[in-house]
Amino acid sequence: MSIKTYFIQIIAITSLSLCPFAGLILAQETFPPPEVPFEISAKKIGDDEIVLNGTLNESVWQDAQMITGFTQREPVQGKPASFDTEVRILFDSKYLYIGAICKDSLTDRKRLRVRNLQRDFSGFGNDRFSVALDGLMDKRNAVGFEVTPYGSQRELQVIDGDESDGNVDWDALWYVRTQVTDKGWTVEMAIPWKTLRYKKGSTAMLISFNRNIRRYNEITTWPAFPRVFSHFRMAYAAVLKDLEPPPPSANIQINPYLLGDTGRTQEGELPEERKENVEVGGEFKWAITPNSILDVTVNTDFAQADVDQQVQNLTRFSVLFPERRQFFLENANIFQTSSTSRIQPFFSRTIGLDDNGRPIPLDGGLRFTSRTERQTSGVLAMRQRGTDDSPATYFGVGRYVHNFSGQNRLGGMVTHRHEESFVQNGIEIESQTNTTATINGFFRPKQSLSFEAMISASTDEEAGDGLAAHAFLWQQKNWGFMGVTGQYVSPNYLPGVGFLAFEDYLLLGPRIDLDLRPKWLPRFIRSFGPDIGSDVFWRASDGAFQQALLNVSPLDFEFQTGGQFEVRFNQEWQQLDSQFNPLGIEIAPGYYQFGQYEISLDSDFSRKLAGAVTYGNGTFYDGSLQTWDFDARISPSPYVELIGSYTINDFSNLGVMQSDLTANLLSTTARLALNPRVRLVGSYQWNSANDANIWNVRFAWEYRPLSFIFIVFNNNETEGFSSNPSLFSQSEVIGKITFLKQF
Repeated sequence: MSIKTYFIQIIAITSLSLCPFAGLILAQETFPPPEVPFEISAKKIGDDEIVLNGTLNESVWQDAQMITGFTQREPVQGKPASFDTEVRILFDSKYLYIGAICKDSLTDRKRLRVRNLQRDFSGFGNDRFSVALDGLMDKRNAVGFEVTPYGSQRELQVIDGDESDGNVDWDALWYVRTQVTDKGWTVEMAIPWKTLRYKKGSTAMLISFNRNIRRYNEITTWPAFPRVFSHFRMAYAAVLKDLEPPPPSANIQINPYLLGDTGRTQEGELPEERKENVEVGGEFKWAITPNSILDVTVNTDFAQADVDQQVQNLTRFSVLFPERRQFFLENANIFQTSSTSRIQPFFSRTIGLDDNGRPIPLDGGLRFTSRTERQTSGVLAMRQRGTDDSPATYFGVGRYVHNFSGQNRLGGMVTHRHEESFVQNGIEIESQTNTTATINGFFRPKQSLSFEAMISASTDEEAGDGLAAHAFLWQQKNWGFMGVTGQYVSPNYLPGVGFLAFEDYLLLGPRIDLDLRPKWLPRFIRSFGPDIGSDVFWRASDGAFQQALLNVSPLDFEFQTGGQFEVRFNQEWQQLDSQFNPLGIEIAPGYYQFGQYEISLDSDFSRKLAGAVTYGNGTFYDGSLQTWDFDARISPSPYVELIGSYTINDFSNLGVMQSDLTANLLSTTARLALNPRVRLVGSYQWNSANDANIWNVRFAWEYRPLSFIFIVFNNNETEGFSSNPSLFSQSEVIGKITFLKQF
C-alpha cells in the first residue's frame, strides 16, 4: 500500500468517525478563566496556637474565612458537589495552615475508598483532598499537597497545569493529620514557609482546591474548573491574600545516610563476586533564597529505589524506563525540553546506571535550580566512578528558560558528557566526549490551544554531528483532544546524556481522542470516547518508508464507576531493512503488513476486589500473535493490598524458523502497612522470555518526617534469551538509615 493511499484511508476513517458526533462536539462547553479571580483571605495567628491532630478544634479555625461551595468537575461540570467541603486558611511565622472539613455520610466507613497507605498514592484512585499553590503567581509553576482520609501524603510539582505530567516523585517536608467521623473527614495541614517558593515581599499566592469522592467517581473543585483541566491550571485559581511570609533566612537541610550491604553477584562464566561493605554519604540542600536551591550529594546511594518493571518489548523502539532515584527526581521538570518520550536531550538514567539498569557508583555532584516569575534556570554536575567495566565519567547540564507574555516561554539547554580513558581487559580505550545544545519553546495563545517545539544538535567524537527536532500542536476541550506531532532525527544525532527511542527517522503523527456524553448513553456509562491515531515513519537520511501504525478505537465506554470497556484495532506496515529479533525470534528483512484487534474490560480498581482483562488476536509480521493480559487487585483494607498482572504472548509460525513461542510475564506486589509511615512492600517478577526471576522486599519506617530506616532484600536471576544466553545472578541484603534535619 502506498503512503498516499494510507493517508486517504486515515482521513476517510477519521471523517466517518467524527461526523455522527459533530453536534455533540460543538455542544460541549469549556469556559475561559475569570477576568477577575476570586479573592480569599488568610488569617494570621500566633506561633504554636495550632496542635496538629486533624480535629480543627482550636478557636482560631472558627475565626478564619470559610471557603465553601465546591462544584463538580466530574461527572457534571458546574453541578454542586454531592457533599460540600469547607476550607479555612491560617498562618504564623513558620507555617501556612490549611484546614478542611470534607462532609460525607460515613456511618459505614467502608464508603471511603483508599487503595493503600503508600506515599505518593494514586491521585484518582482514592478519596483525597488537595491544594495547589502558585507562589510566583505566574500561572505556570504550581505545587500540590494532597492527603487521603487515612493520612497518606502526596506532593507534586506541575508546570503549565498538566497534572498527568506532574513530578509526583518530588518529596517535600510538610505535616498533615486527618480524622474520620460519621459526618465526614477532616484535614489539618501545616506547610512550612521554607518548603514553599514565593516572590520576595509577596503578600499573595494563587490557590485552588480539589476533592475526590471516589465511590461516586466525583471530582469537585474550588473555584470552578472546566472538566478537561485539572485544578493545577492556575489561570482559573483564586488569589490568597493578606499573607505575611517571613523574609528569606537560613534554610538548610542535611540528609546523611549510613548503609550496610552484603551480597553476591555472578555474571556468565566469571567467578562469583562477594561484597560486604559499610558506606556513608548524604545530601545537603541550601535554599539560598525562597526561589533558588543548591543541592549537593556525596557518595550518592539509591538502595531503596523501586526496581524496574520487566517488559516484553515487541516493537522496534527502545524502552524508556522511568527515573526512580530521588536525587534526580526533584525539580526534574526544569530539565525537560518537551513532552515527547522519543527524543530527550537529557535523561538522568544515563547517569549512574548501565544499559541494563544496573547501578554504577556515583562519587557525588550538585544541582542548582532557580525559579522566578520571569525565568527558570538549572545546573547539574555529577561524577560517575570508574569501574573495571566503565570509565570515570563527568556529566554536566545547563538549563535556562525565559517566560514572557502569559504562559509562553523560550529556553535552551546544554549537556556534556566526558568519559576518561581507561583500560579494559588489557586494552586501552580512549576518552570520549559528547555535547548537545537544545532550543525549545512552549506557547499557549489560549487555554485550550498549546504548541511546543524543540531543536537539538549533538556532536560526538565517534558519531559526528547530528540534529533532532520535535513539534507538537494540540487542542484540549471538554469534547476531547486533537493534536499532531512532527519529529526529525538525523543519522548521527546522539544525546550522550539523553534518550533516543529510534534512530534516523522522520515522523508525522495525527491523533483525535473524543470524550462524548450524549443523553442516549445508559446511566451506568459516563462517556463515549472513540479515538483514532497514526504514526508514519520515514528514514531521514534518504526518505525511504520505514513503518506506519494506525490505531483506532470505535468503541470506548467509561463507566460511572471508573471502569472501562474498549474495542481497538491496530494495523501496521513495516519495511525491515535489517534483521529484527523480538524476544530472540529472528525475523528476516522485508516488507510486512499485519494487524490485531483488542477487547478489554476494566472494573473499578478503587474497590476491594477488582480486575481487568484484555484479549488480542491477529497477525504479527509473517506469523500470528494471540495475547492475554490479566490484572487483579485484592485489598480487604487500606492496610493490606495485593496486586498482580499476568501477560501471555502466544506466537505461531513466526520468523525465519517459523517459531512457536509462548512468552509469559508475571508481576505481583504485596503491600502491608501499620500506618502511612511504617510499610512493608514485596514484589516478584517472572519473565519467561529471558528466564528472569526477580524478588524485591522493602521495609520502610519513616521514624520522623522524611527520615527513614530501610531494610531491603533483592534477588535477580536472569538467563537471557535462548538465542544469546548469559546467566546473571545477584542477591543482596541492605540496611540503610537516613536522617533529615532542617535548619
